[in-house]
Amino acid sequence: MEVAEKKLDKSKVLKRPNSFRTIHYLGSKLRVLEFIKQVIDELDPEKNGICDLFSGTGSVSLHFSSERKVVSVDIQNYSSVICSALLNPISDEITHTFTKSLQSSKFFNEYLNIFQPMISLEDSLVNGKLSSNLETVCNFLENSSLYAYLSDERNDDLFPELKEAFKKIEINLKSHKNNLFIATKYFGGVYFSFKQSVMIDAIISEIENSNPKYHTFLLAALLSTASDIVNTVGKQFAQPIRPRNKDGQPKKGILKQLRKDRNIDVLFLYNQWLNKYLSNRHTGFNHQIIQCDYREALKNLDENVRVIYADPPYTRDHYSRFYHGLETLSLRDFPKISKTKIGGKEKLSRGLYREEREQSDFCIRSKAPKAFDELFKLVSEKNRILILSYSPFDKSKGAHPRCVEIELLEKMAKTYFDLVEIRSVGRFSHSKLNRSDLHLEADDSAEVLIICQNR
Repeated sequence: MEVAEKKLDKSKVLKRPNSFRTIHYLGSKLRVLEFIKQVIDELDPEKNGICDLFSGTGSVSLHFSSERKVVSVDIQNYSSVICSALLNPISDEITHTFTKSLQSSKFFNEYLNIFQPMISLEDSLVNGKLSSNLETVCNFLENSSLYAYLSDERNDDLFPELKEAFKKIEINLKSHKNNLFIATKYFGGVYFSFKQSVMIDAIISEIENSNPKYHTFLLAALLSTASDIVNTVGKQFAQPIRPRNKDGQPKKGILKQLRKDRNIDVLFLYNQWLNKYLSNRHTGFNHQIIQCDYREALKNLDENVRVIYADPPYTRDHYSRFYHGLETLSLRDFPKISKTKIGGKEKLSRGLYREEREQSDFCIRSKAPKAFDELFKLVSEKNRILILSYSPFDKSKGAHPRCVEIELLEKMAKTYFDLVEIRSVGRFSHSKLNRSDLHLEADDSAEVLIICQNR
């Protein structure tokens, strides 16, 4: 599905082709999913239920949902919201009603007026006369956080127009009763344009005023919209865009990247996502979406679930860093932002991470072995088939080290399962997986399935 292109108009927003990357899998991702399905169908031809243990944005859950009962499990709320909308779709009656309410929503004009000083300034920086001064553009990107300003973490070295915009917004907020400016307070100017974040907040307000029966569905479409428009390299929330090179000079392509993402029409894209979610149909299975720790899920697993597919995080990168923005939007709360020590002084984390966020044991080198051991033990005790997804580590390409090497995982698995097999969907053969001297030849993005079962 595509969104029509338009030429850049300073008074309007761009509409661009949309990848729908959170639930659609093209090219290599589709190949991996088909490979996983082929393996699982071979191991369980009766097509019993499957548990997607670390479901994330639901790509695996959705891929199996038409042929098997799916139990989708993740500890984070954003995953629960997206997977609920994917696996338990609703009728199209809500789209017409909600779209109509958006068109006449009082929130859009109200919120746009409150933040107009910053919206106008940013438009001038991205599309207008101030865009010719890249130093000013960089200053804005580095200091535009409303959360930092309101928390007295502001930088005194702001250019005059930015100082003035912040002051006007502060006055506007004091005279306003509504306090639902989640996207704008935390992510405006940092991950989204201020206009985009205001539109997201207006949609959230409209969702809150709609029938609670549809909240999850409507919110899932909004999370997918946010994921598509986020203005970062890699389209995730791990770090805001870095506008300067290592020598401190503005990056030459910074404006091109800003215009590509920050001019996207939120409402247009949101409607596209609503229709995309509506294109899913009930499959006749009683799918389950569970938000909990993997241990709890495995201990209470339904009897009709035969296969456990597990794709846990296994590098030192905490996955919650990549999705903290979606988590905040899905919870619609006002979290405290974590701080880091820089030069002996505490400062807000550059990525504006939630202070309380999930820190997976699989991402901590000292805890990961025990976490994997518990995973193997619990699945074995339930006498289920475990399909553990893994990617080899290629140090020569600067890939992030795995907290547990594949050789150790295989050894651990064999203490609990009679049969342990490794299959790959990469450009390397099975034999290479058993030789540590050849591991570096593996493609870091290649998927490896560690298949564990008892006789």
